[in-house]
Amino acid sequence: MQPQVQQSNRVYTGLFLLVAGIIVLAHKMGMPIPRWFFSNGMLLIGIGFLVGLKSKFKNIAAFILFAIGGIFLADEFFPQMQIEKFATPIALIGVGVYFIFKPKHTAYSKIKAEKLNTWGNIHNAYGTNTTTAEVNNATSFGTTENVEHINAVVAFSGLKKNIVAKNFKGGELTCFMGGAEINLSQADIQGNIILDVTNIFGGTKLVVPSNWIIQNEVTAVFGAVEDRRPLNTNLLDTNKTMILKGTCLFGGVDIKTY
Repeated sequence: MQPQVQQSNRVYTGLFLLVAGIIVLAHKMGMPIPRWFFSNGMLLIGIGFLVGLKSKFKNIAAFILFAIGGIFLADEFFPQMQIEKFATPIALIGVGVYFIFKPKHTAYSKIKAEKLNTWGNIHNAYGTNTTTAEVNNATSFGTTENVEHINAVVAFSGLKKNIVAKNFKGGELTCFMGGAEINLSQADIQGNIILDVTNIFGGTKLVVPSNWIIQNEVTAVFGAVEDRRPLNTNLLDTNKTMILKGTCLFGGVDIKTY
């Protein structure tokens, strides 16, 4: 992650926790704070606001959290509606809307030229003639594939794949209440690539070569992206950079090397 972006995210998270702590402390000290302020709806709205700040309100997940939180908050003012009993279907609908309208950050999307100047030319990152792996969870579990792109959705299940392409160019990976393990230890990349990772109540494990540079630009809420590889800057290759984008909500990404 770029230093200024990483610093901003830490500041936003710190301010969020600071304000939350002050409000809870004031409540414990007897300040007349309304009960609805401590409801699940307000929690979701607060998380949505944090996600929005981190992404400059370009992440649709923030607005989905606003909507779901607002619906739950309405139950505090209109208890006769009994909205909380519809929590599960509302959450599923929200996640479904997120998947449908989630912006792409991979080769299939339009990326601003200014960022390309920072990361390198998009044609060096993705090439022009590529193949895409449409992953079928039922038949591809544990398979080895020589593909340049991965495009996988894992829901209520697991996925394990070994990618051996010597010109891997990234793609998209979405896990909802499921997990995925992508082994790239035998793969190679040229220049800069983007892997969009979305984890909602799920997790992703990435096994990558030790000389790849990982730029973390994932928005994590009650989750984390952890690079557990041994730190050895002498091994890093500046011509091999994987940029991680996406969202982790109650989920995370674990990066390892063998």
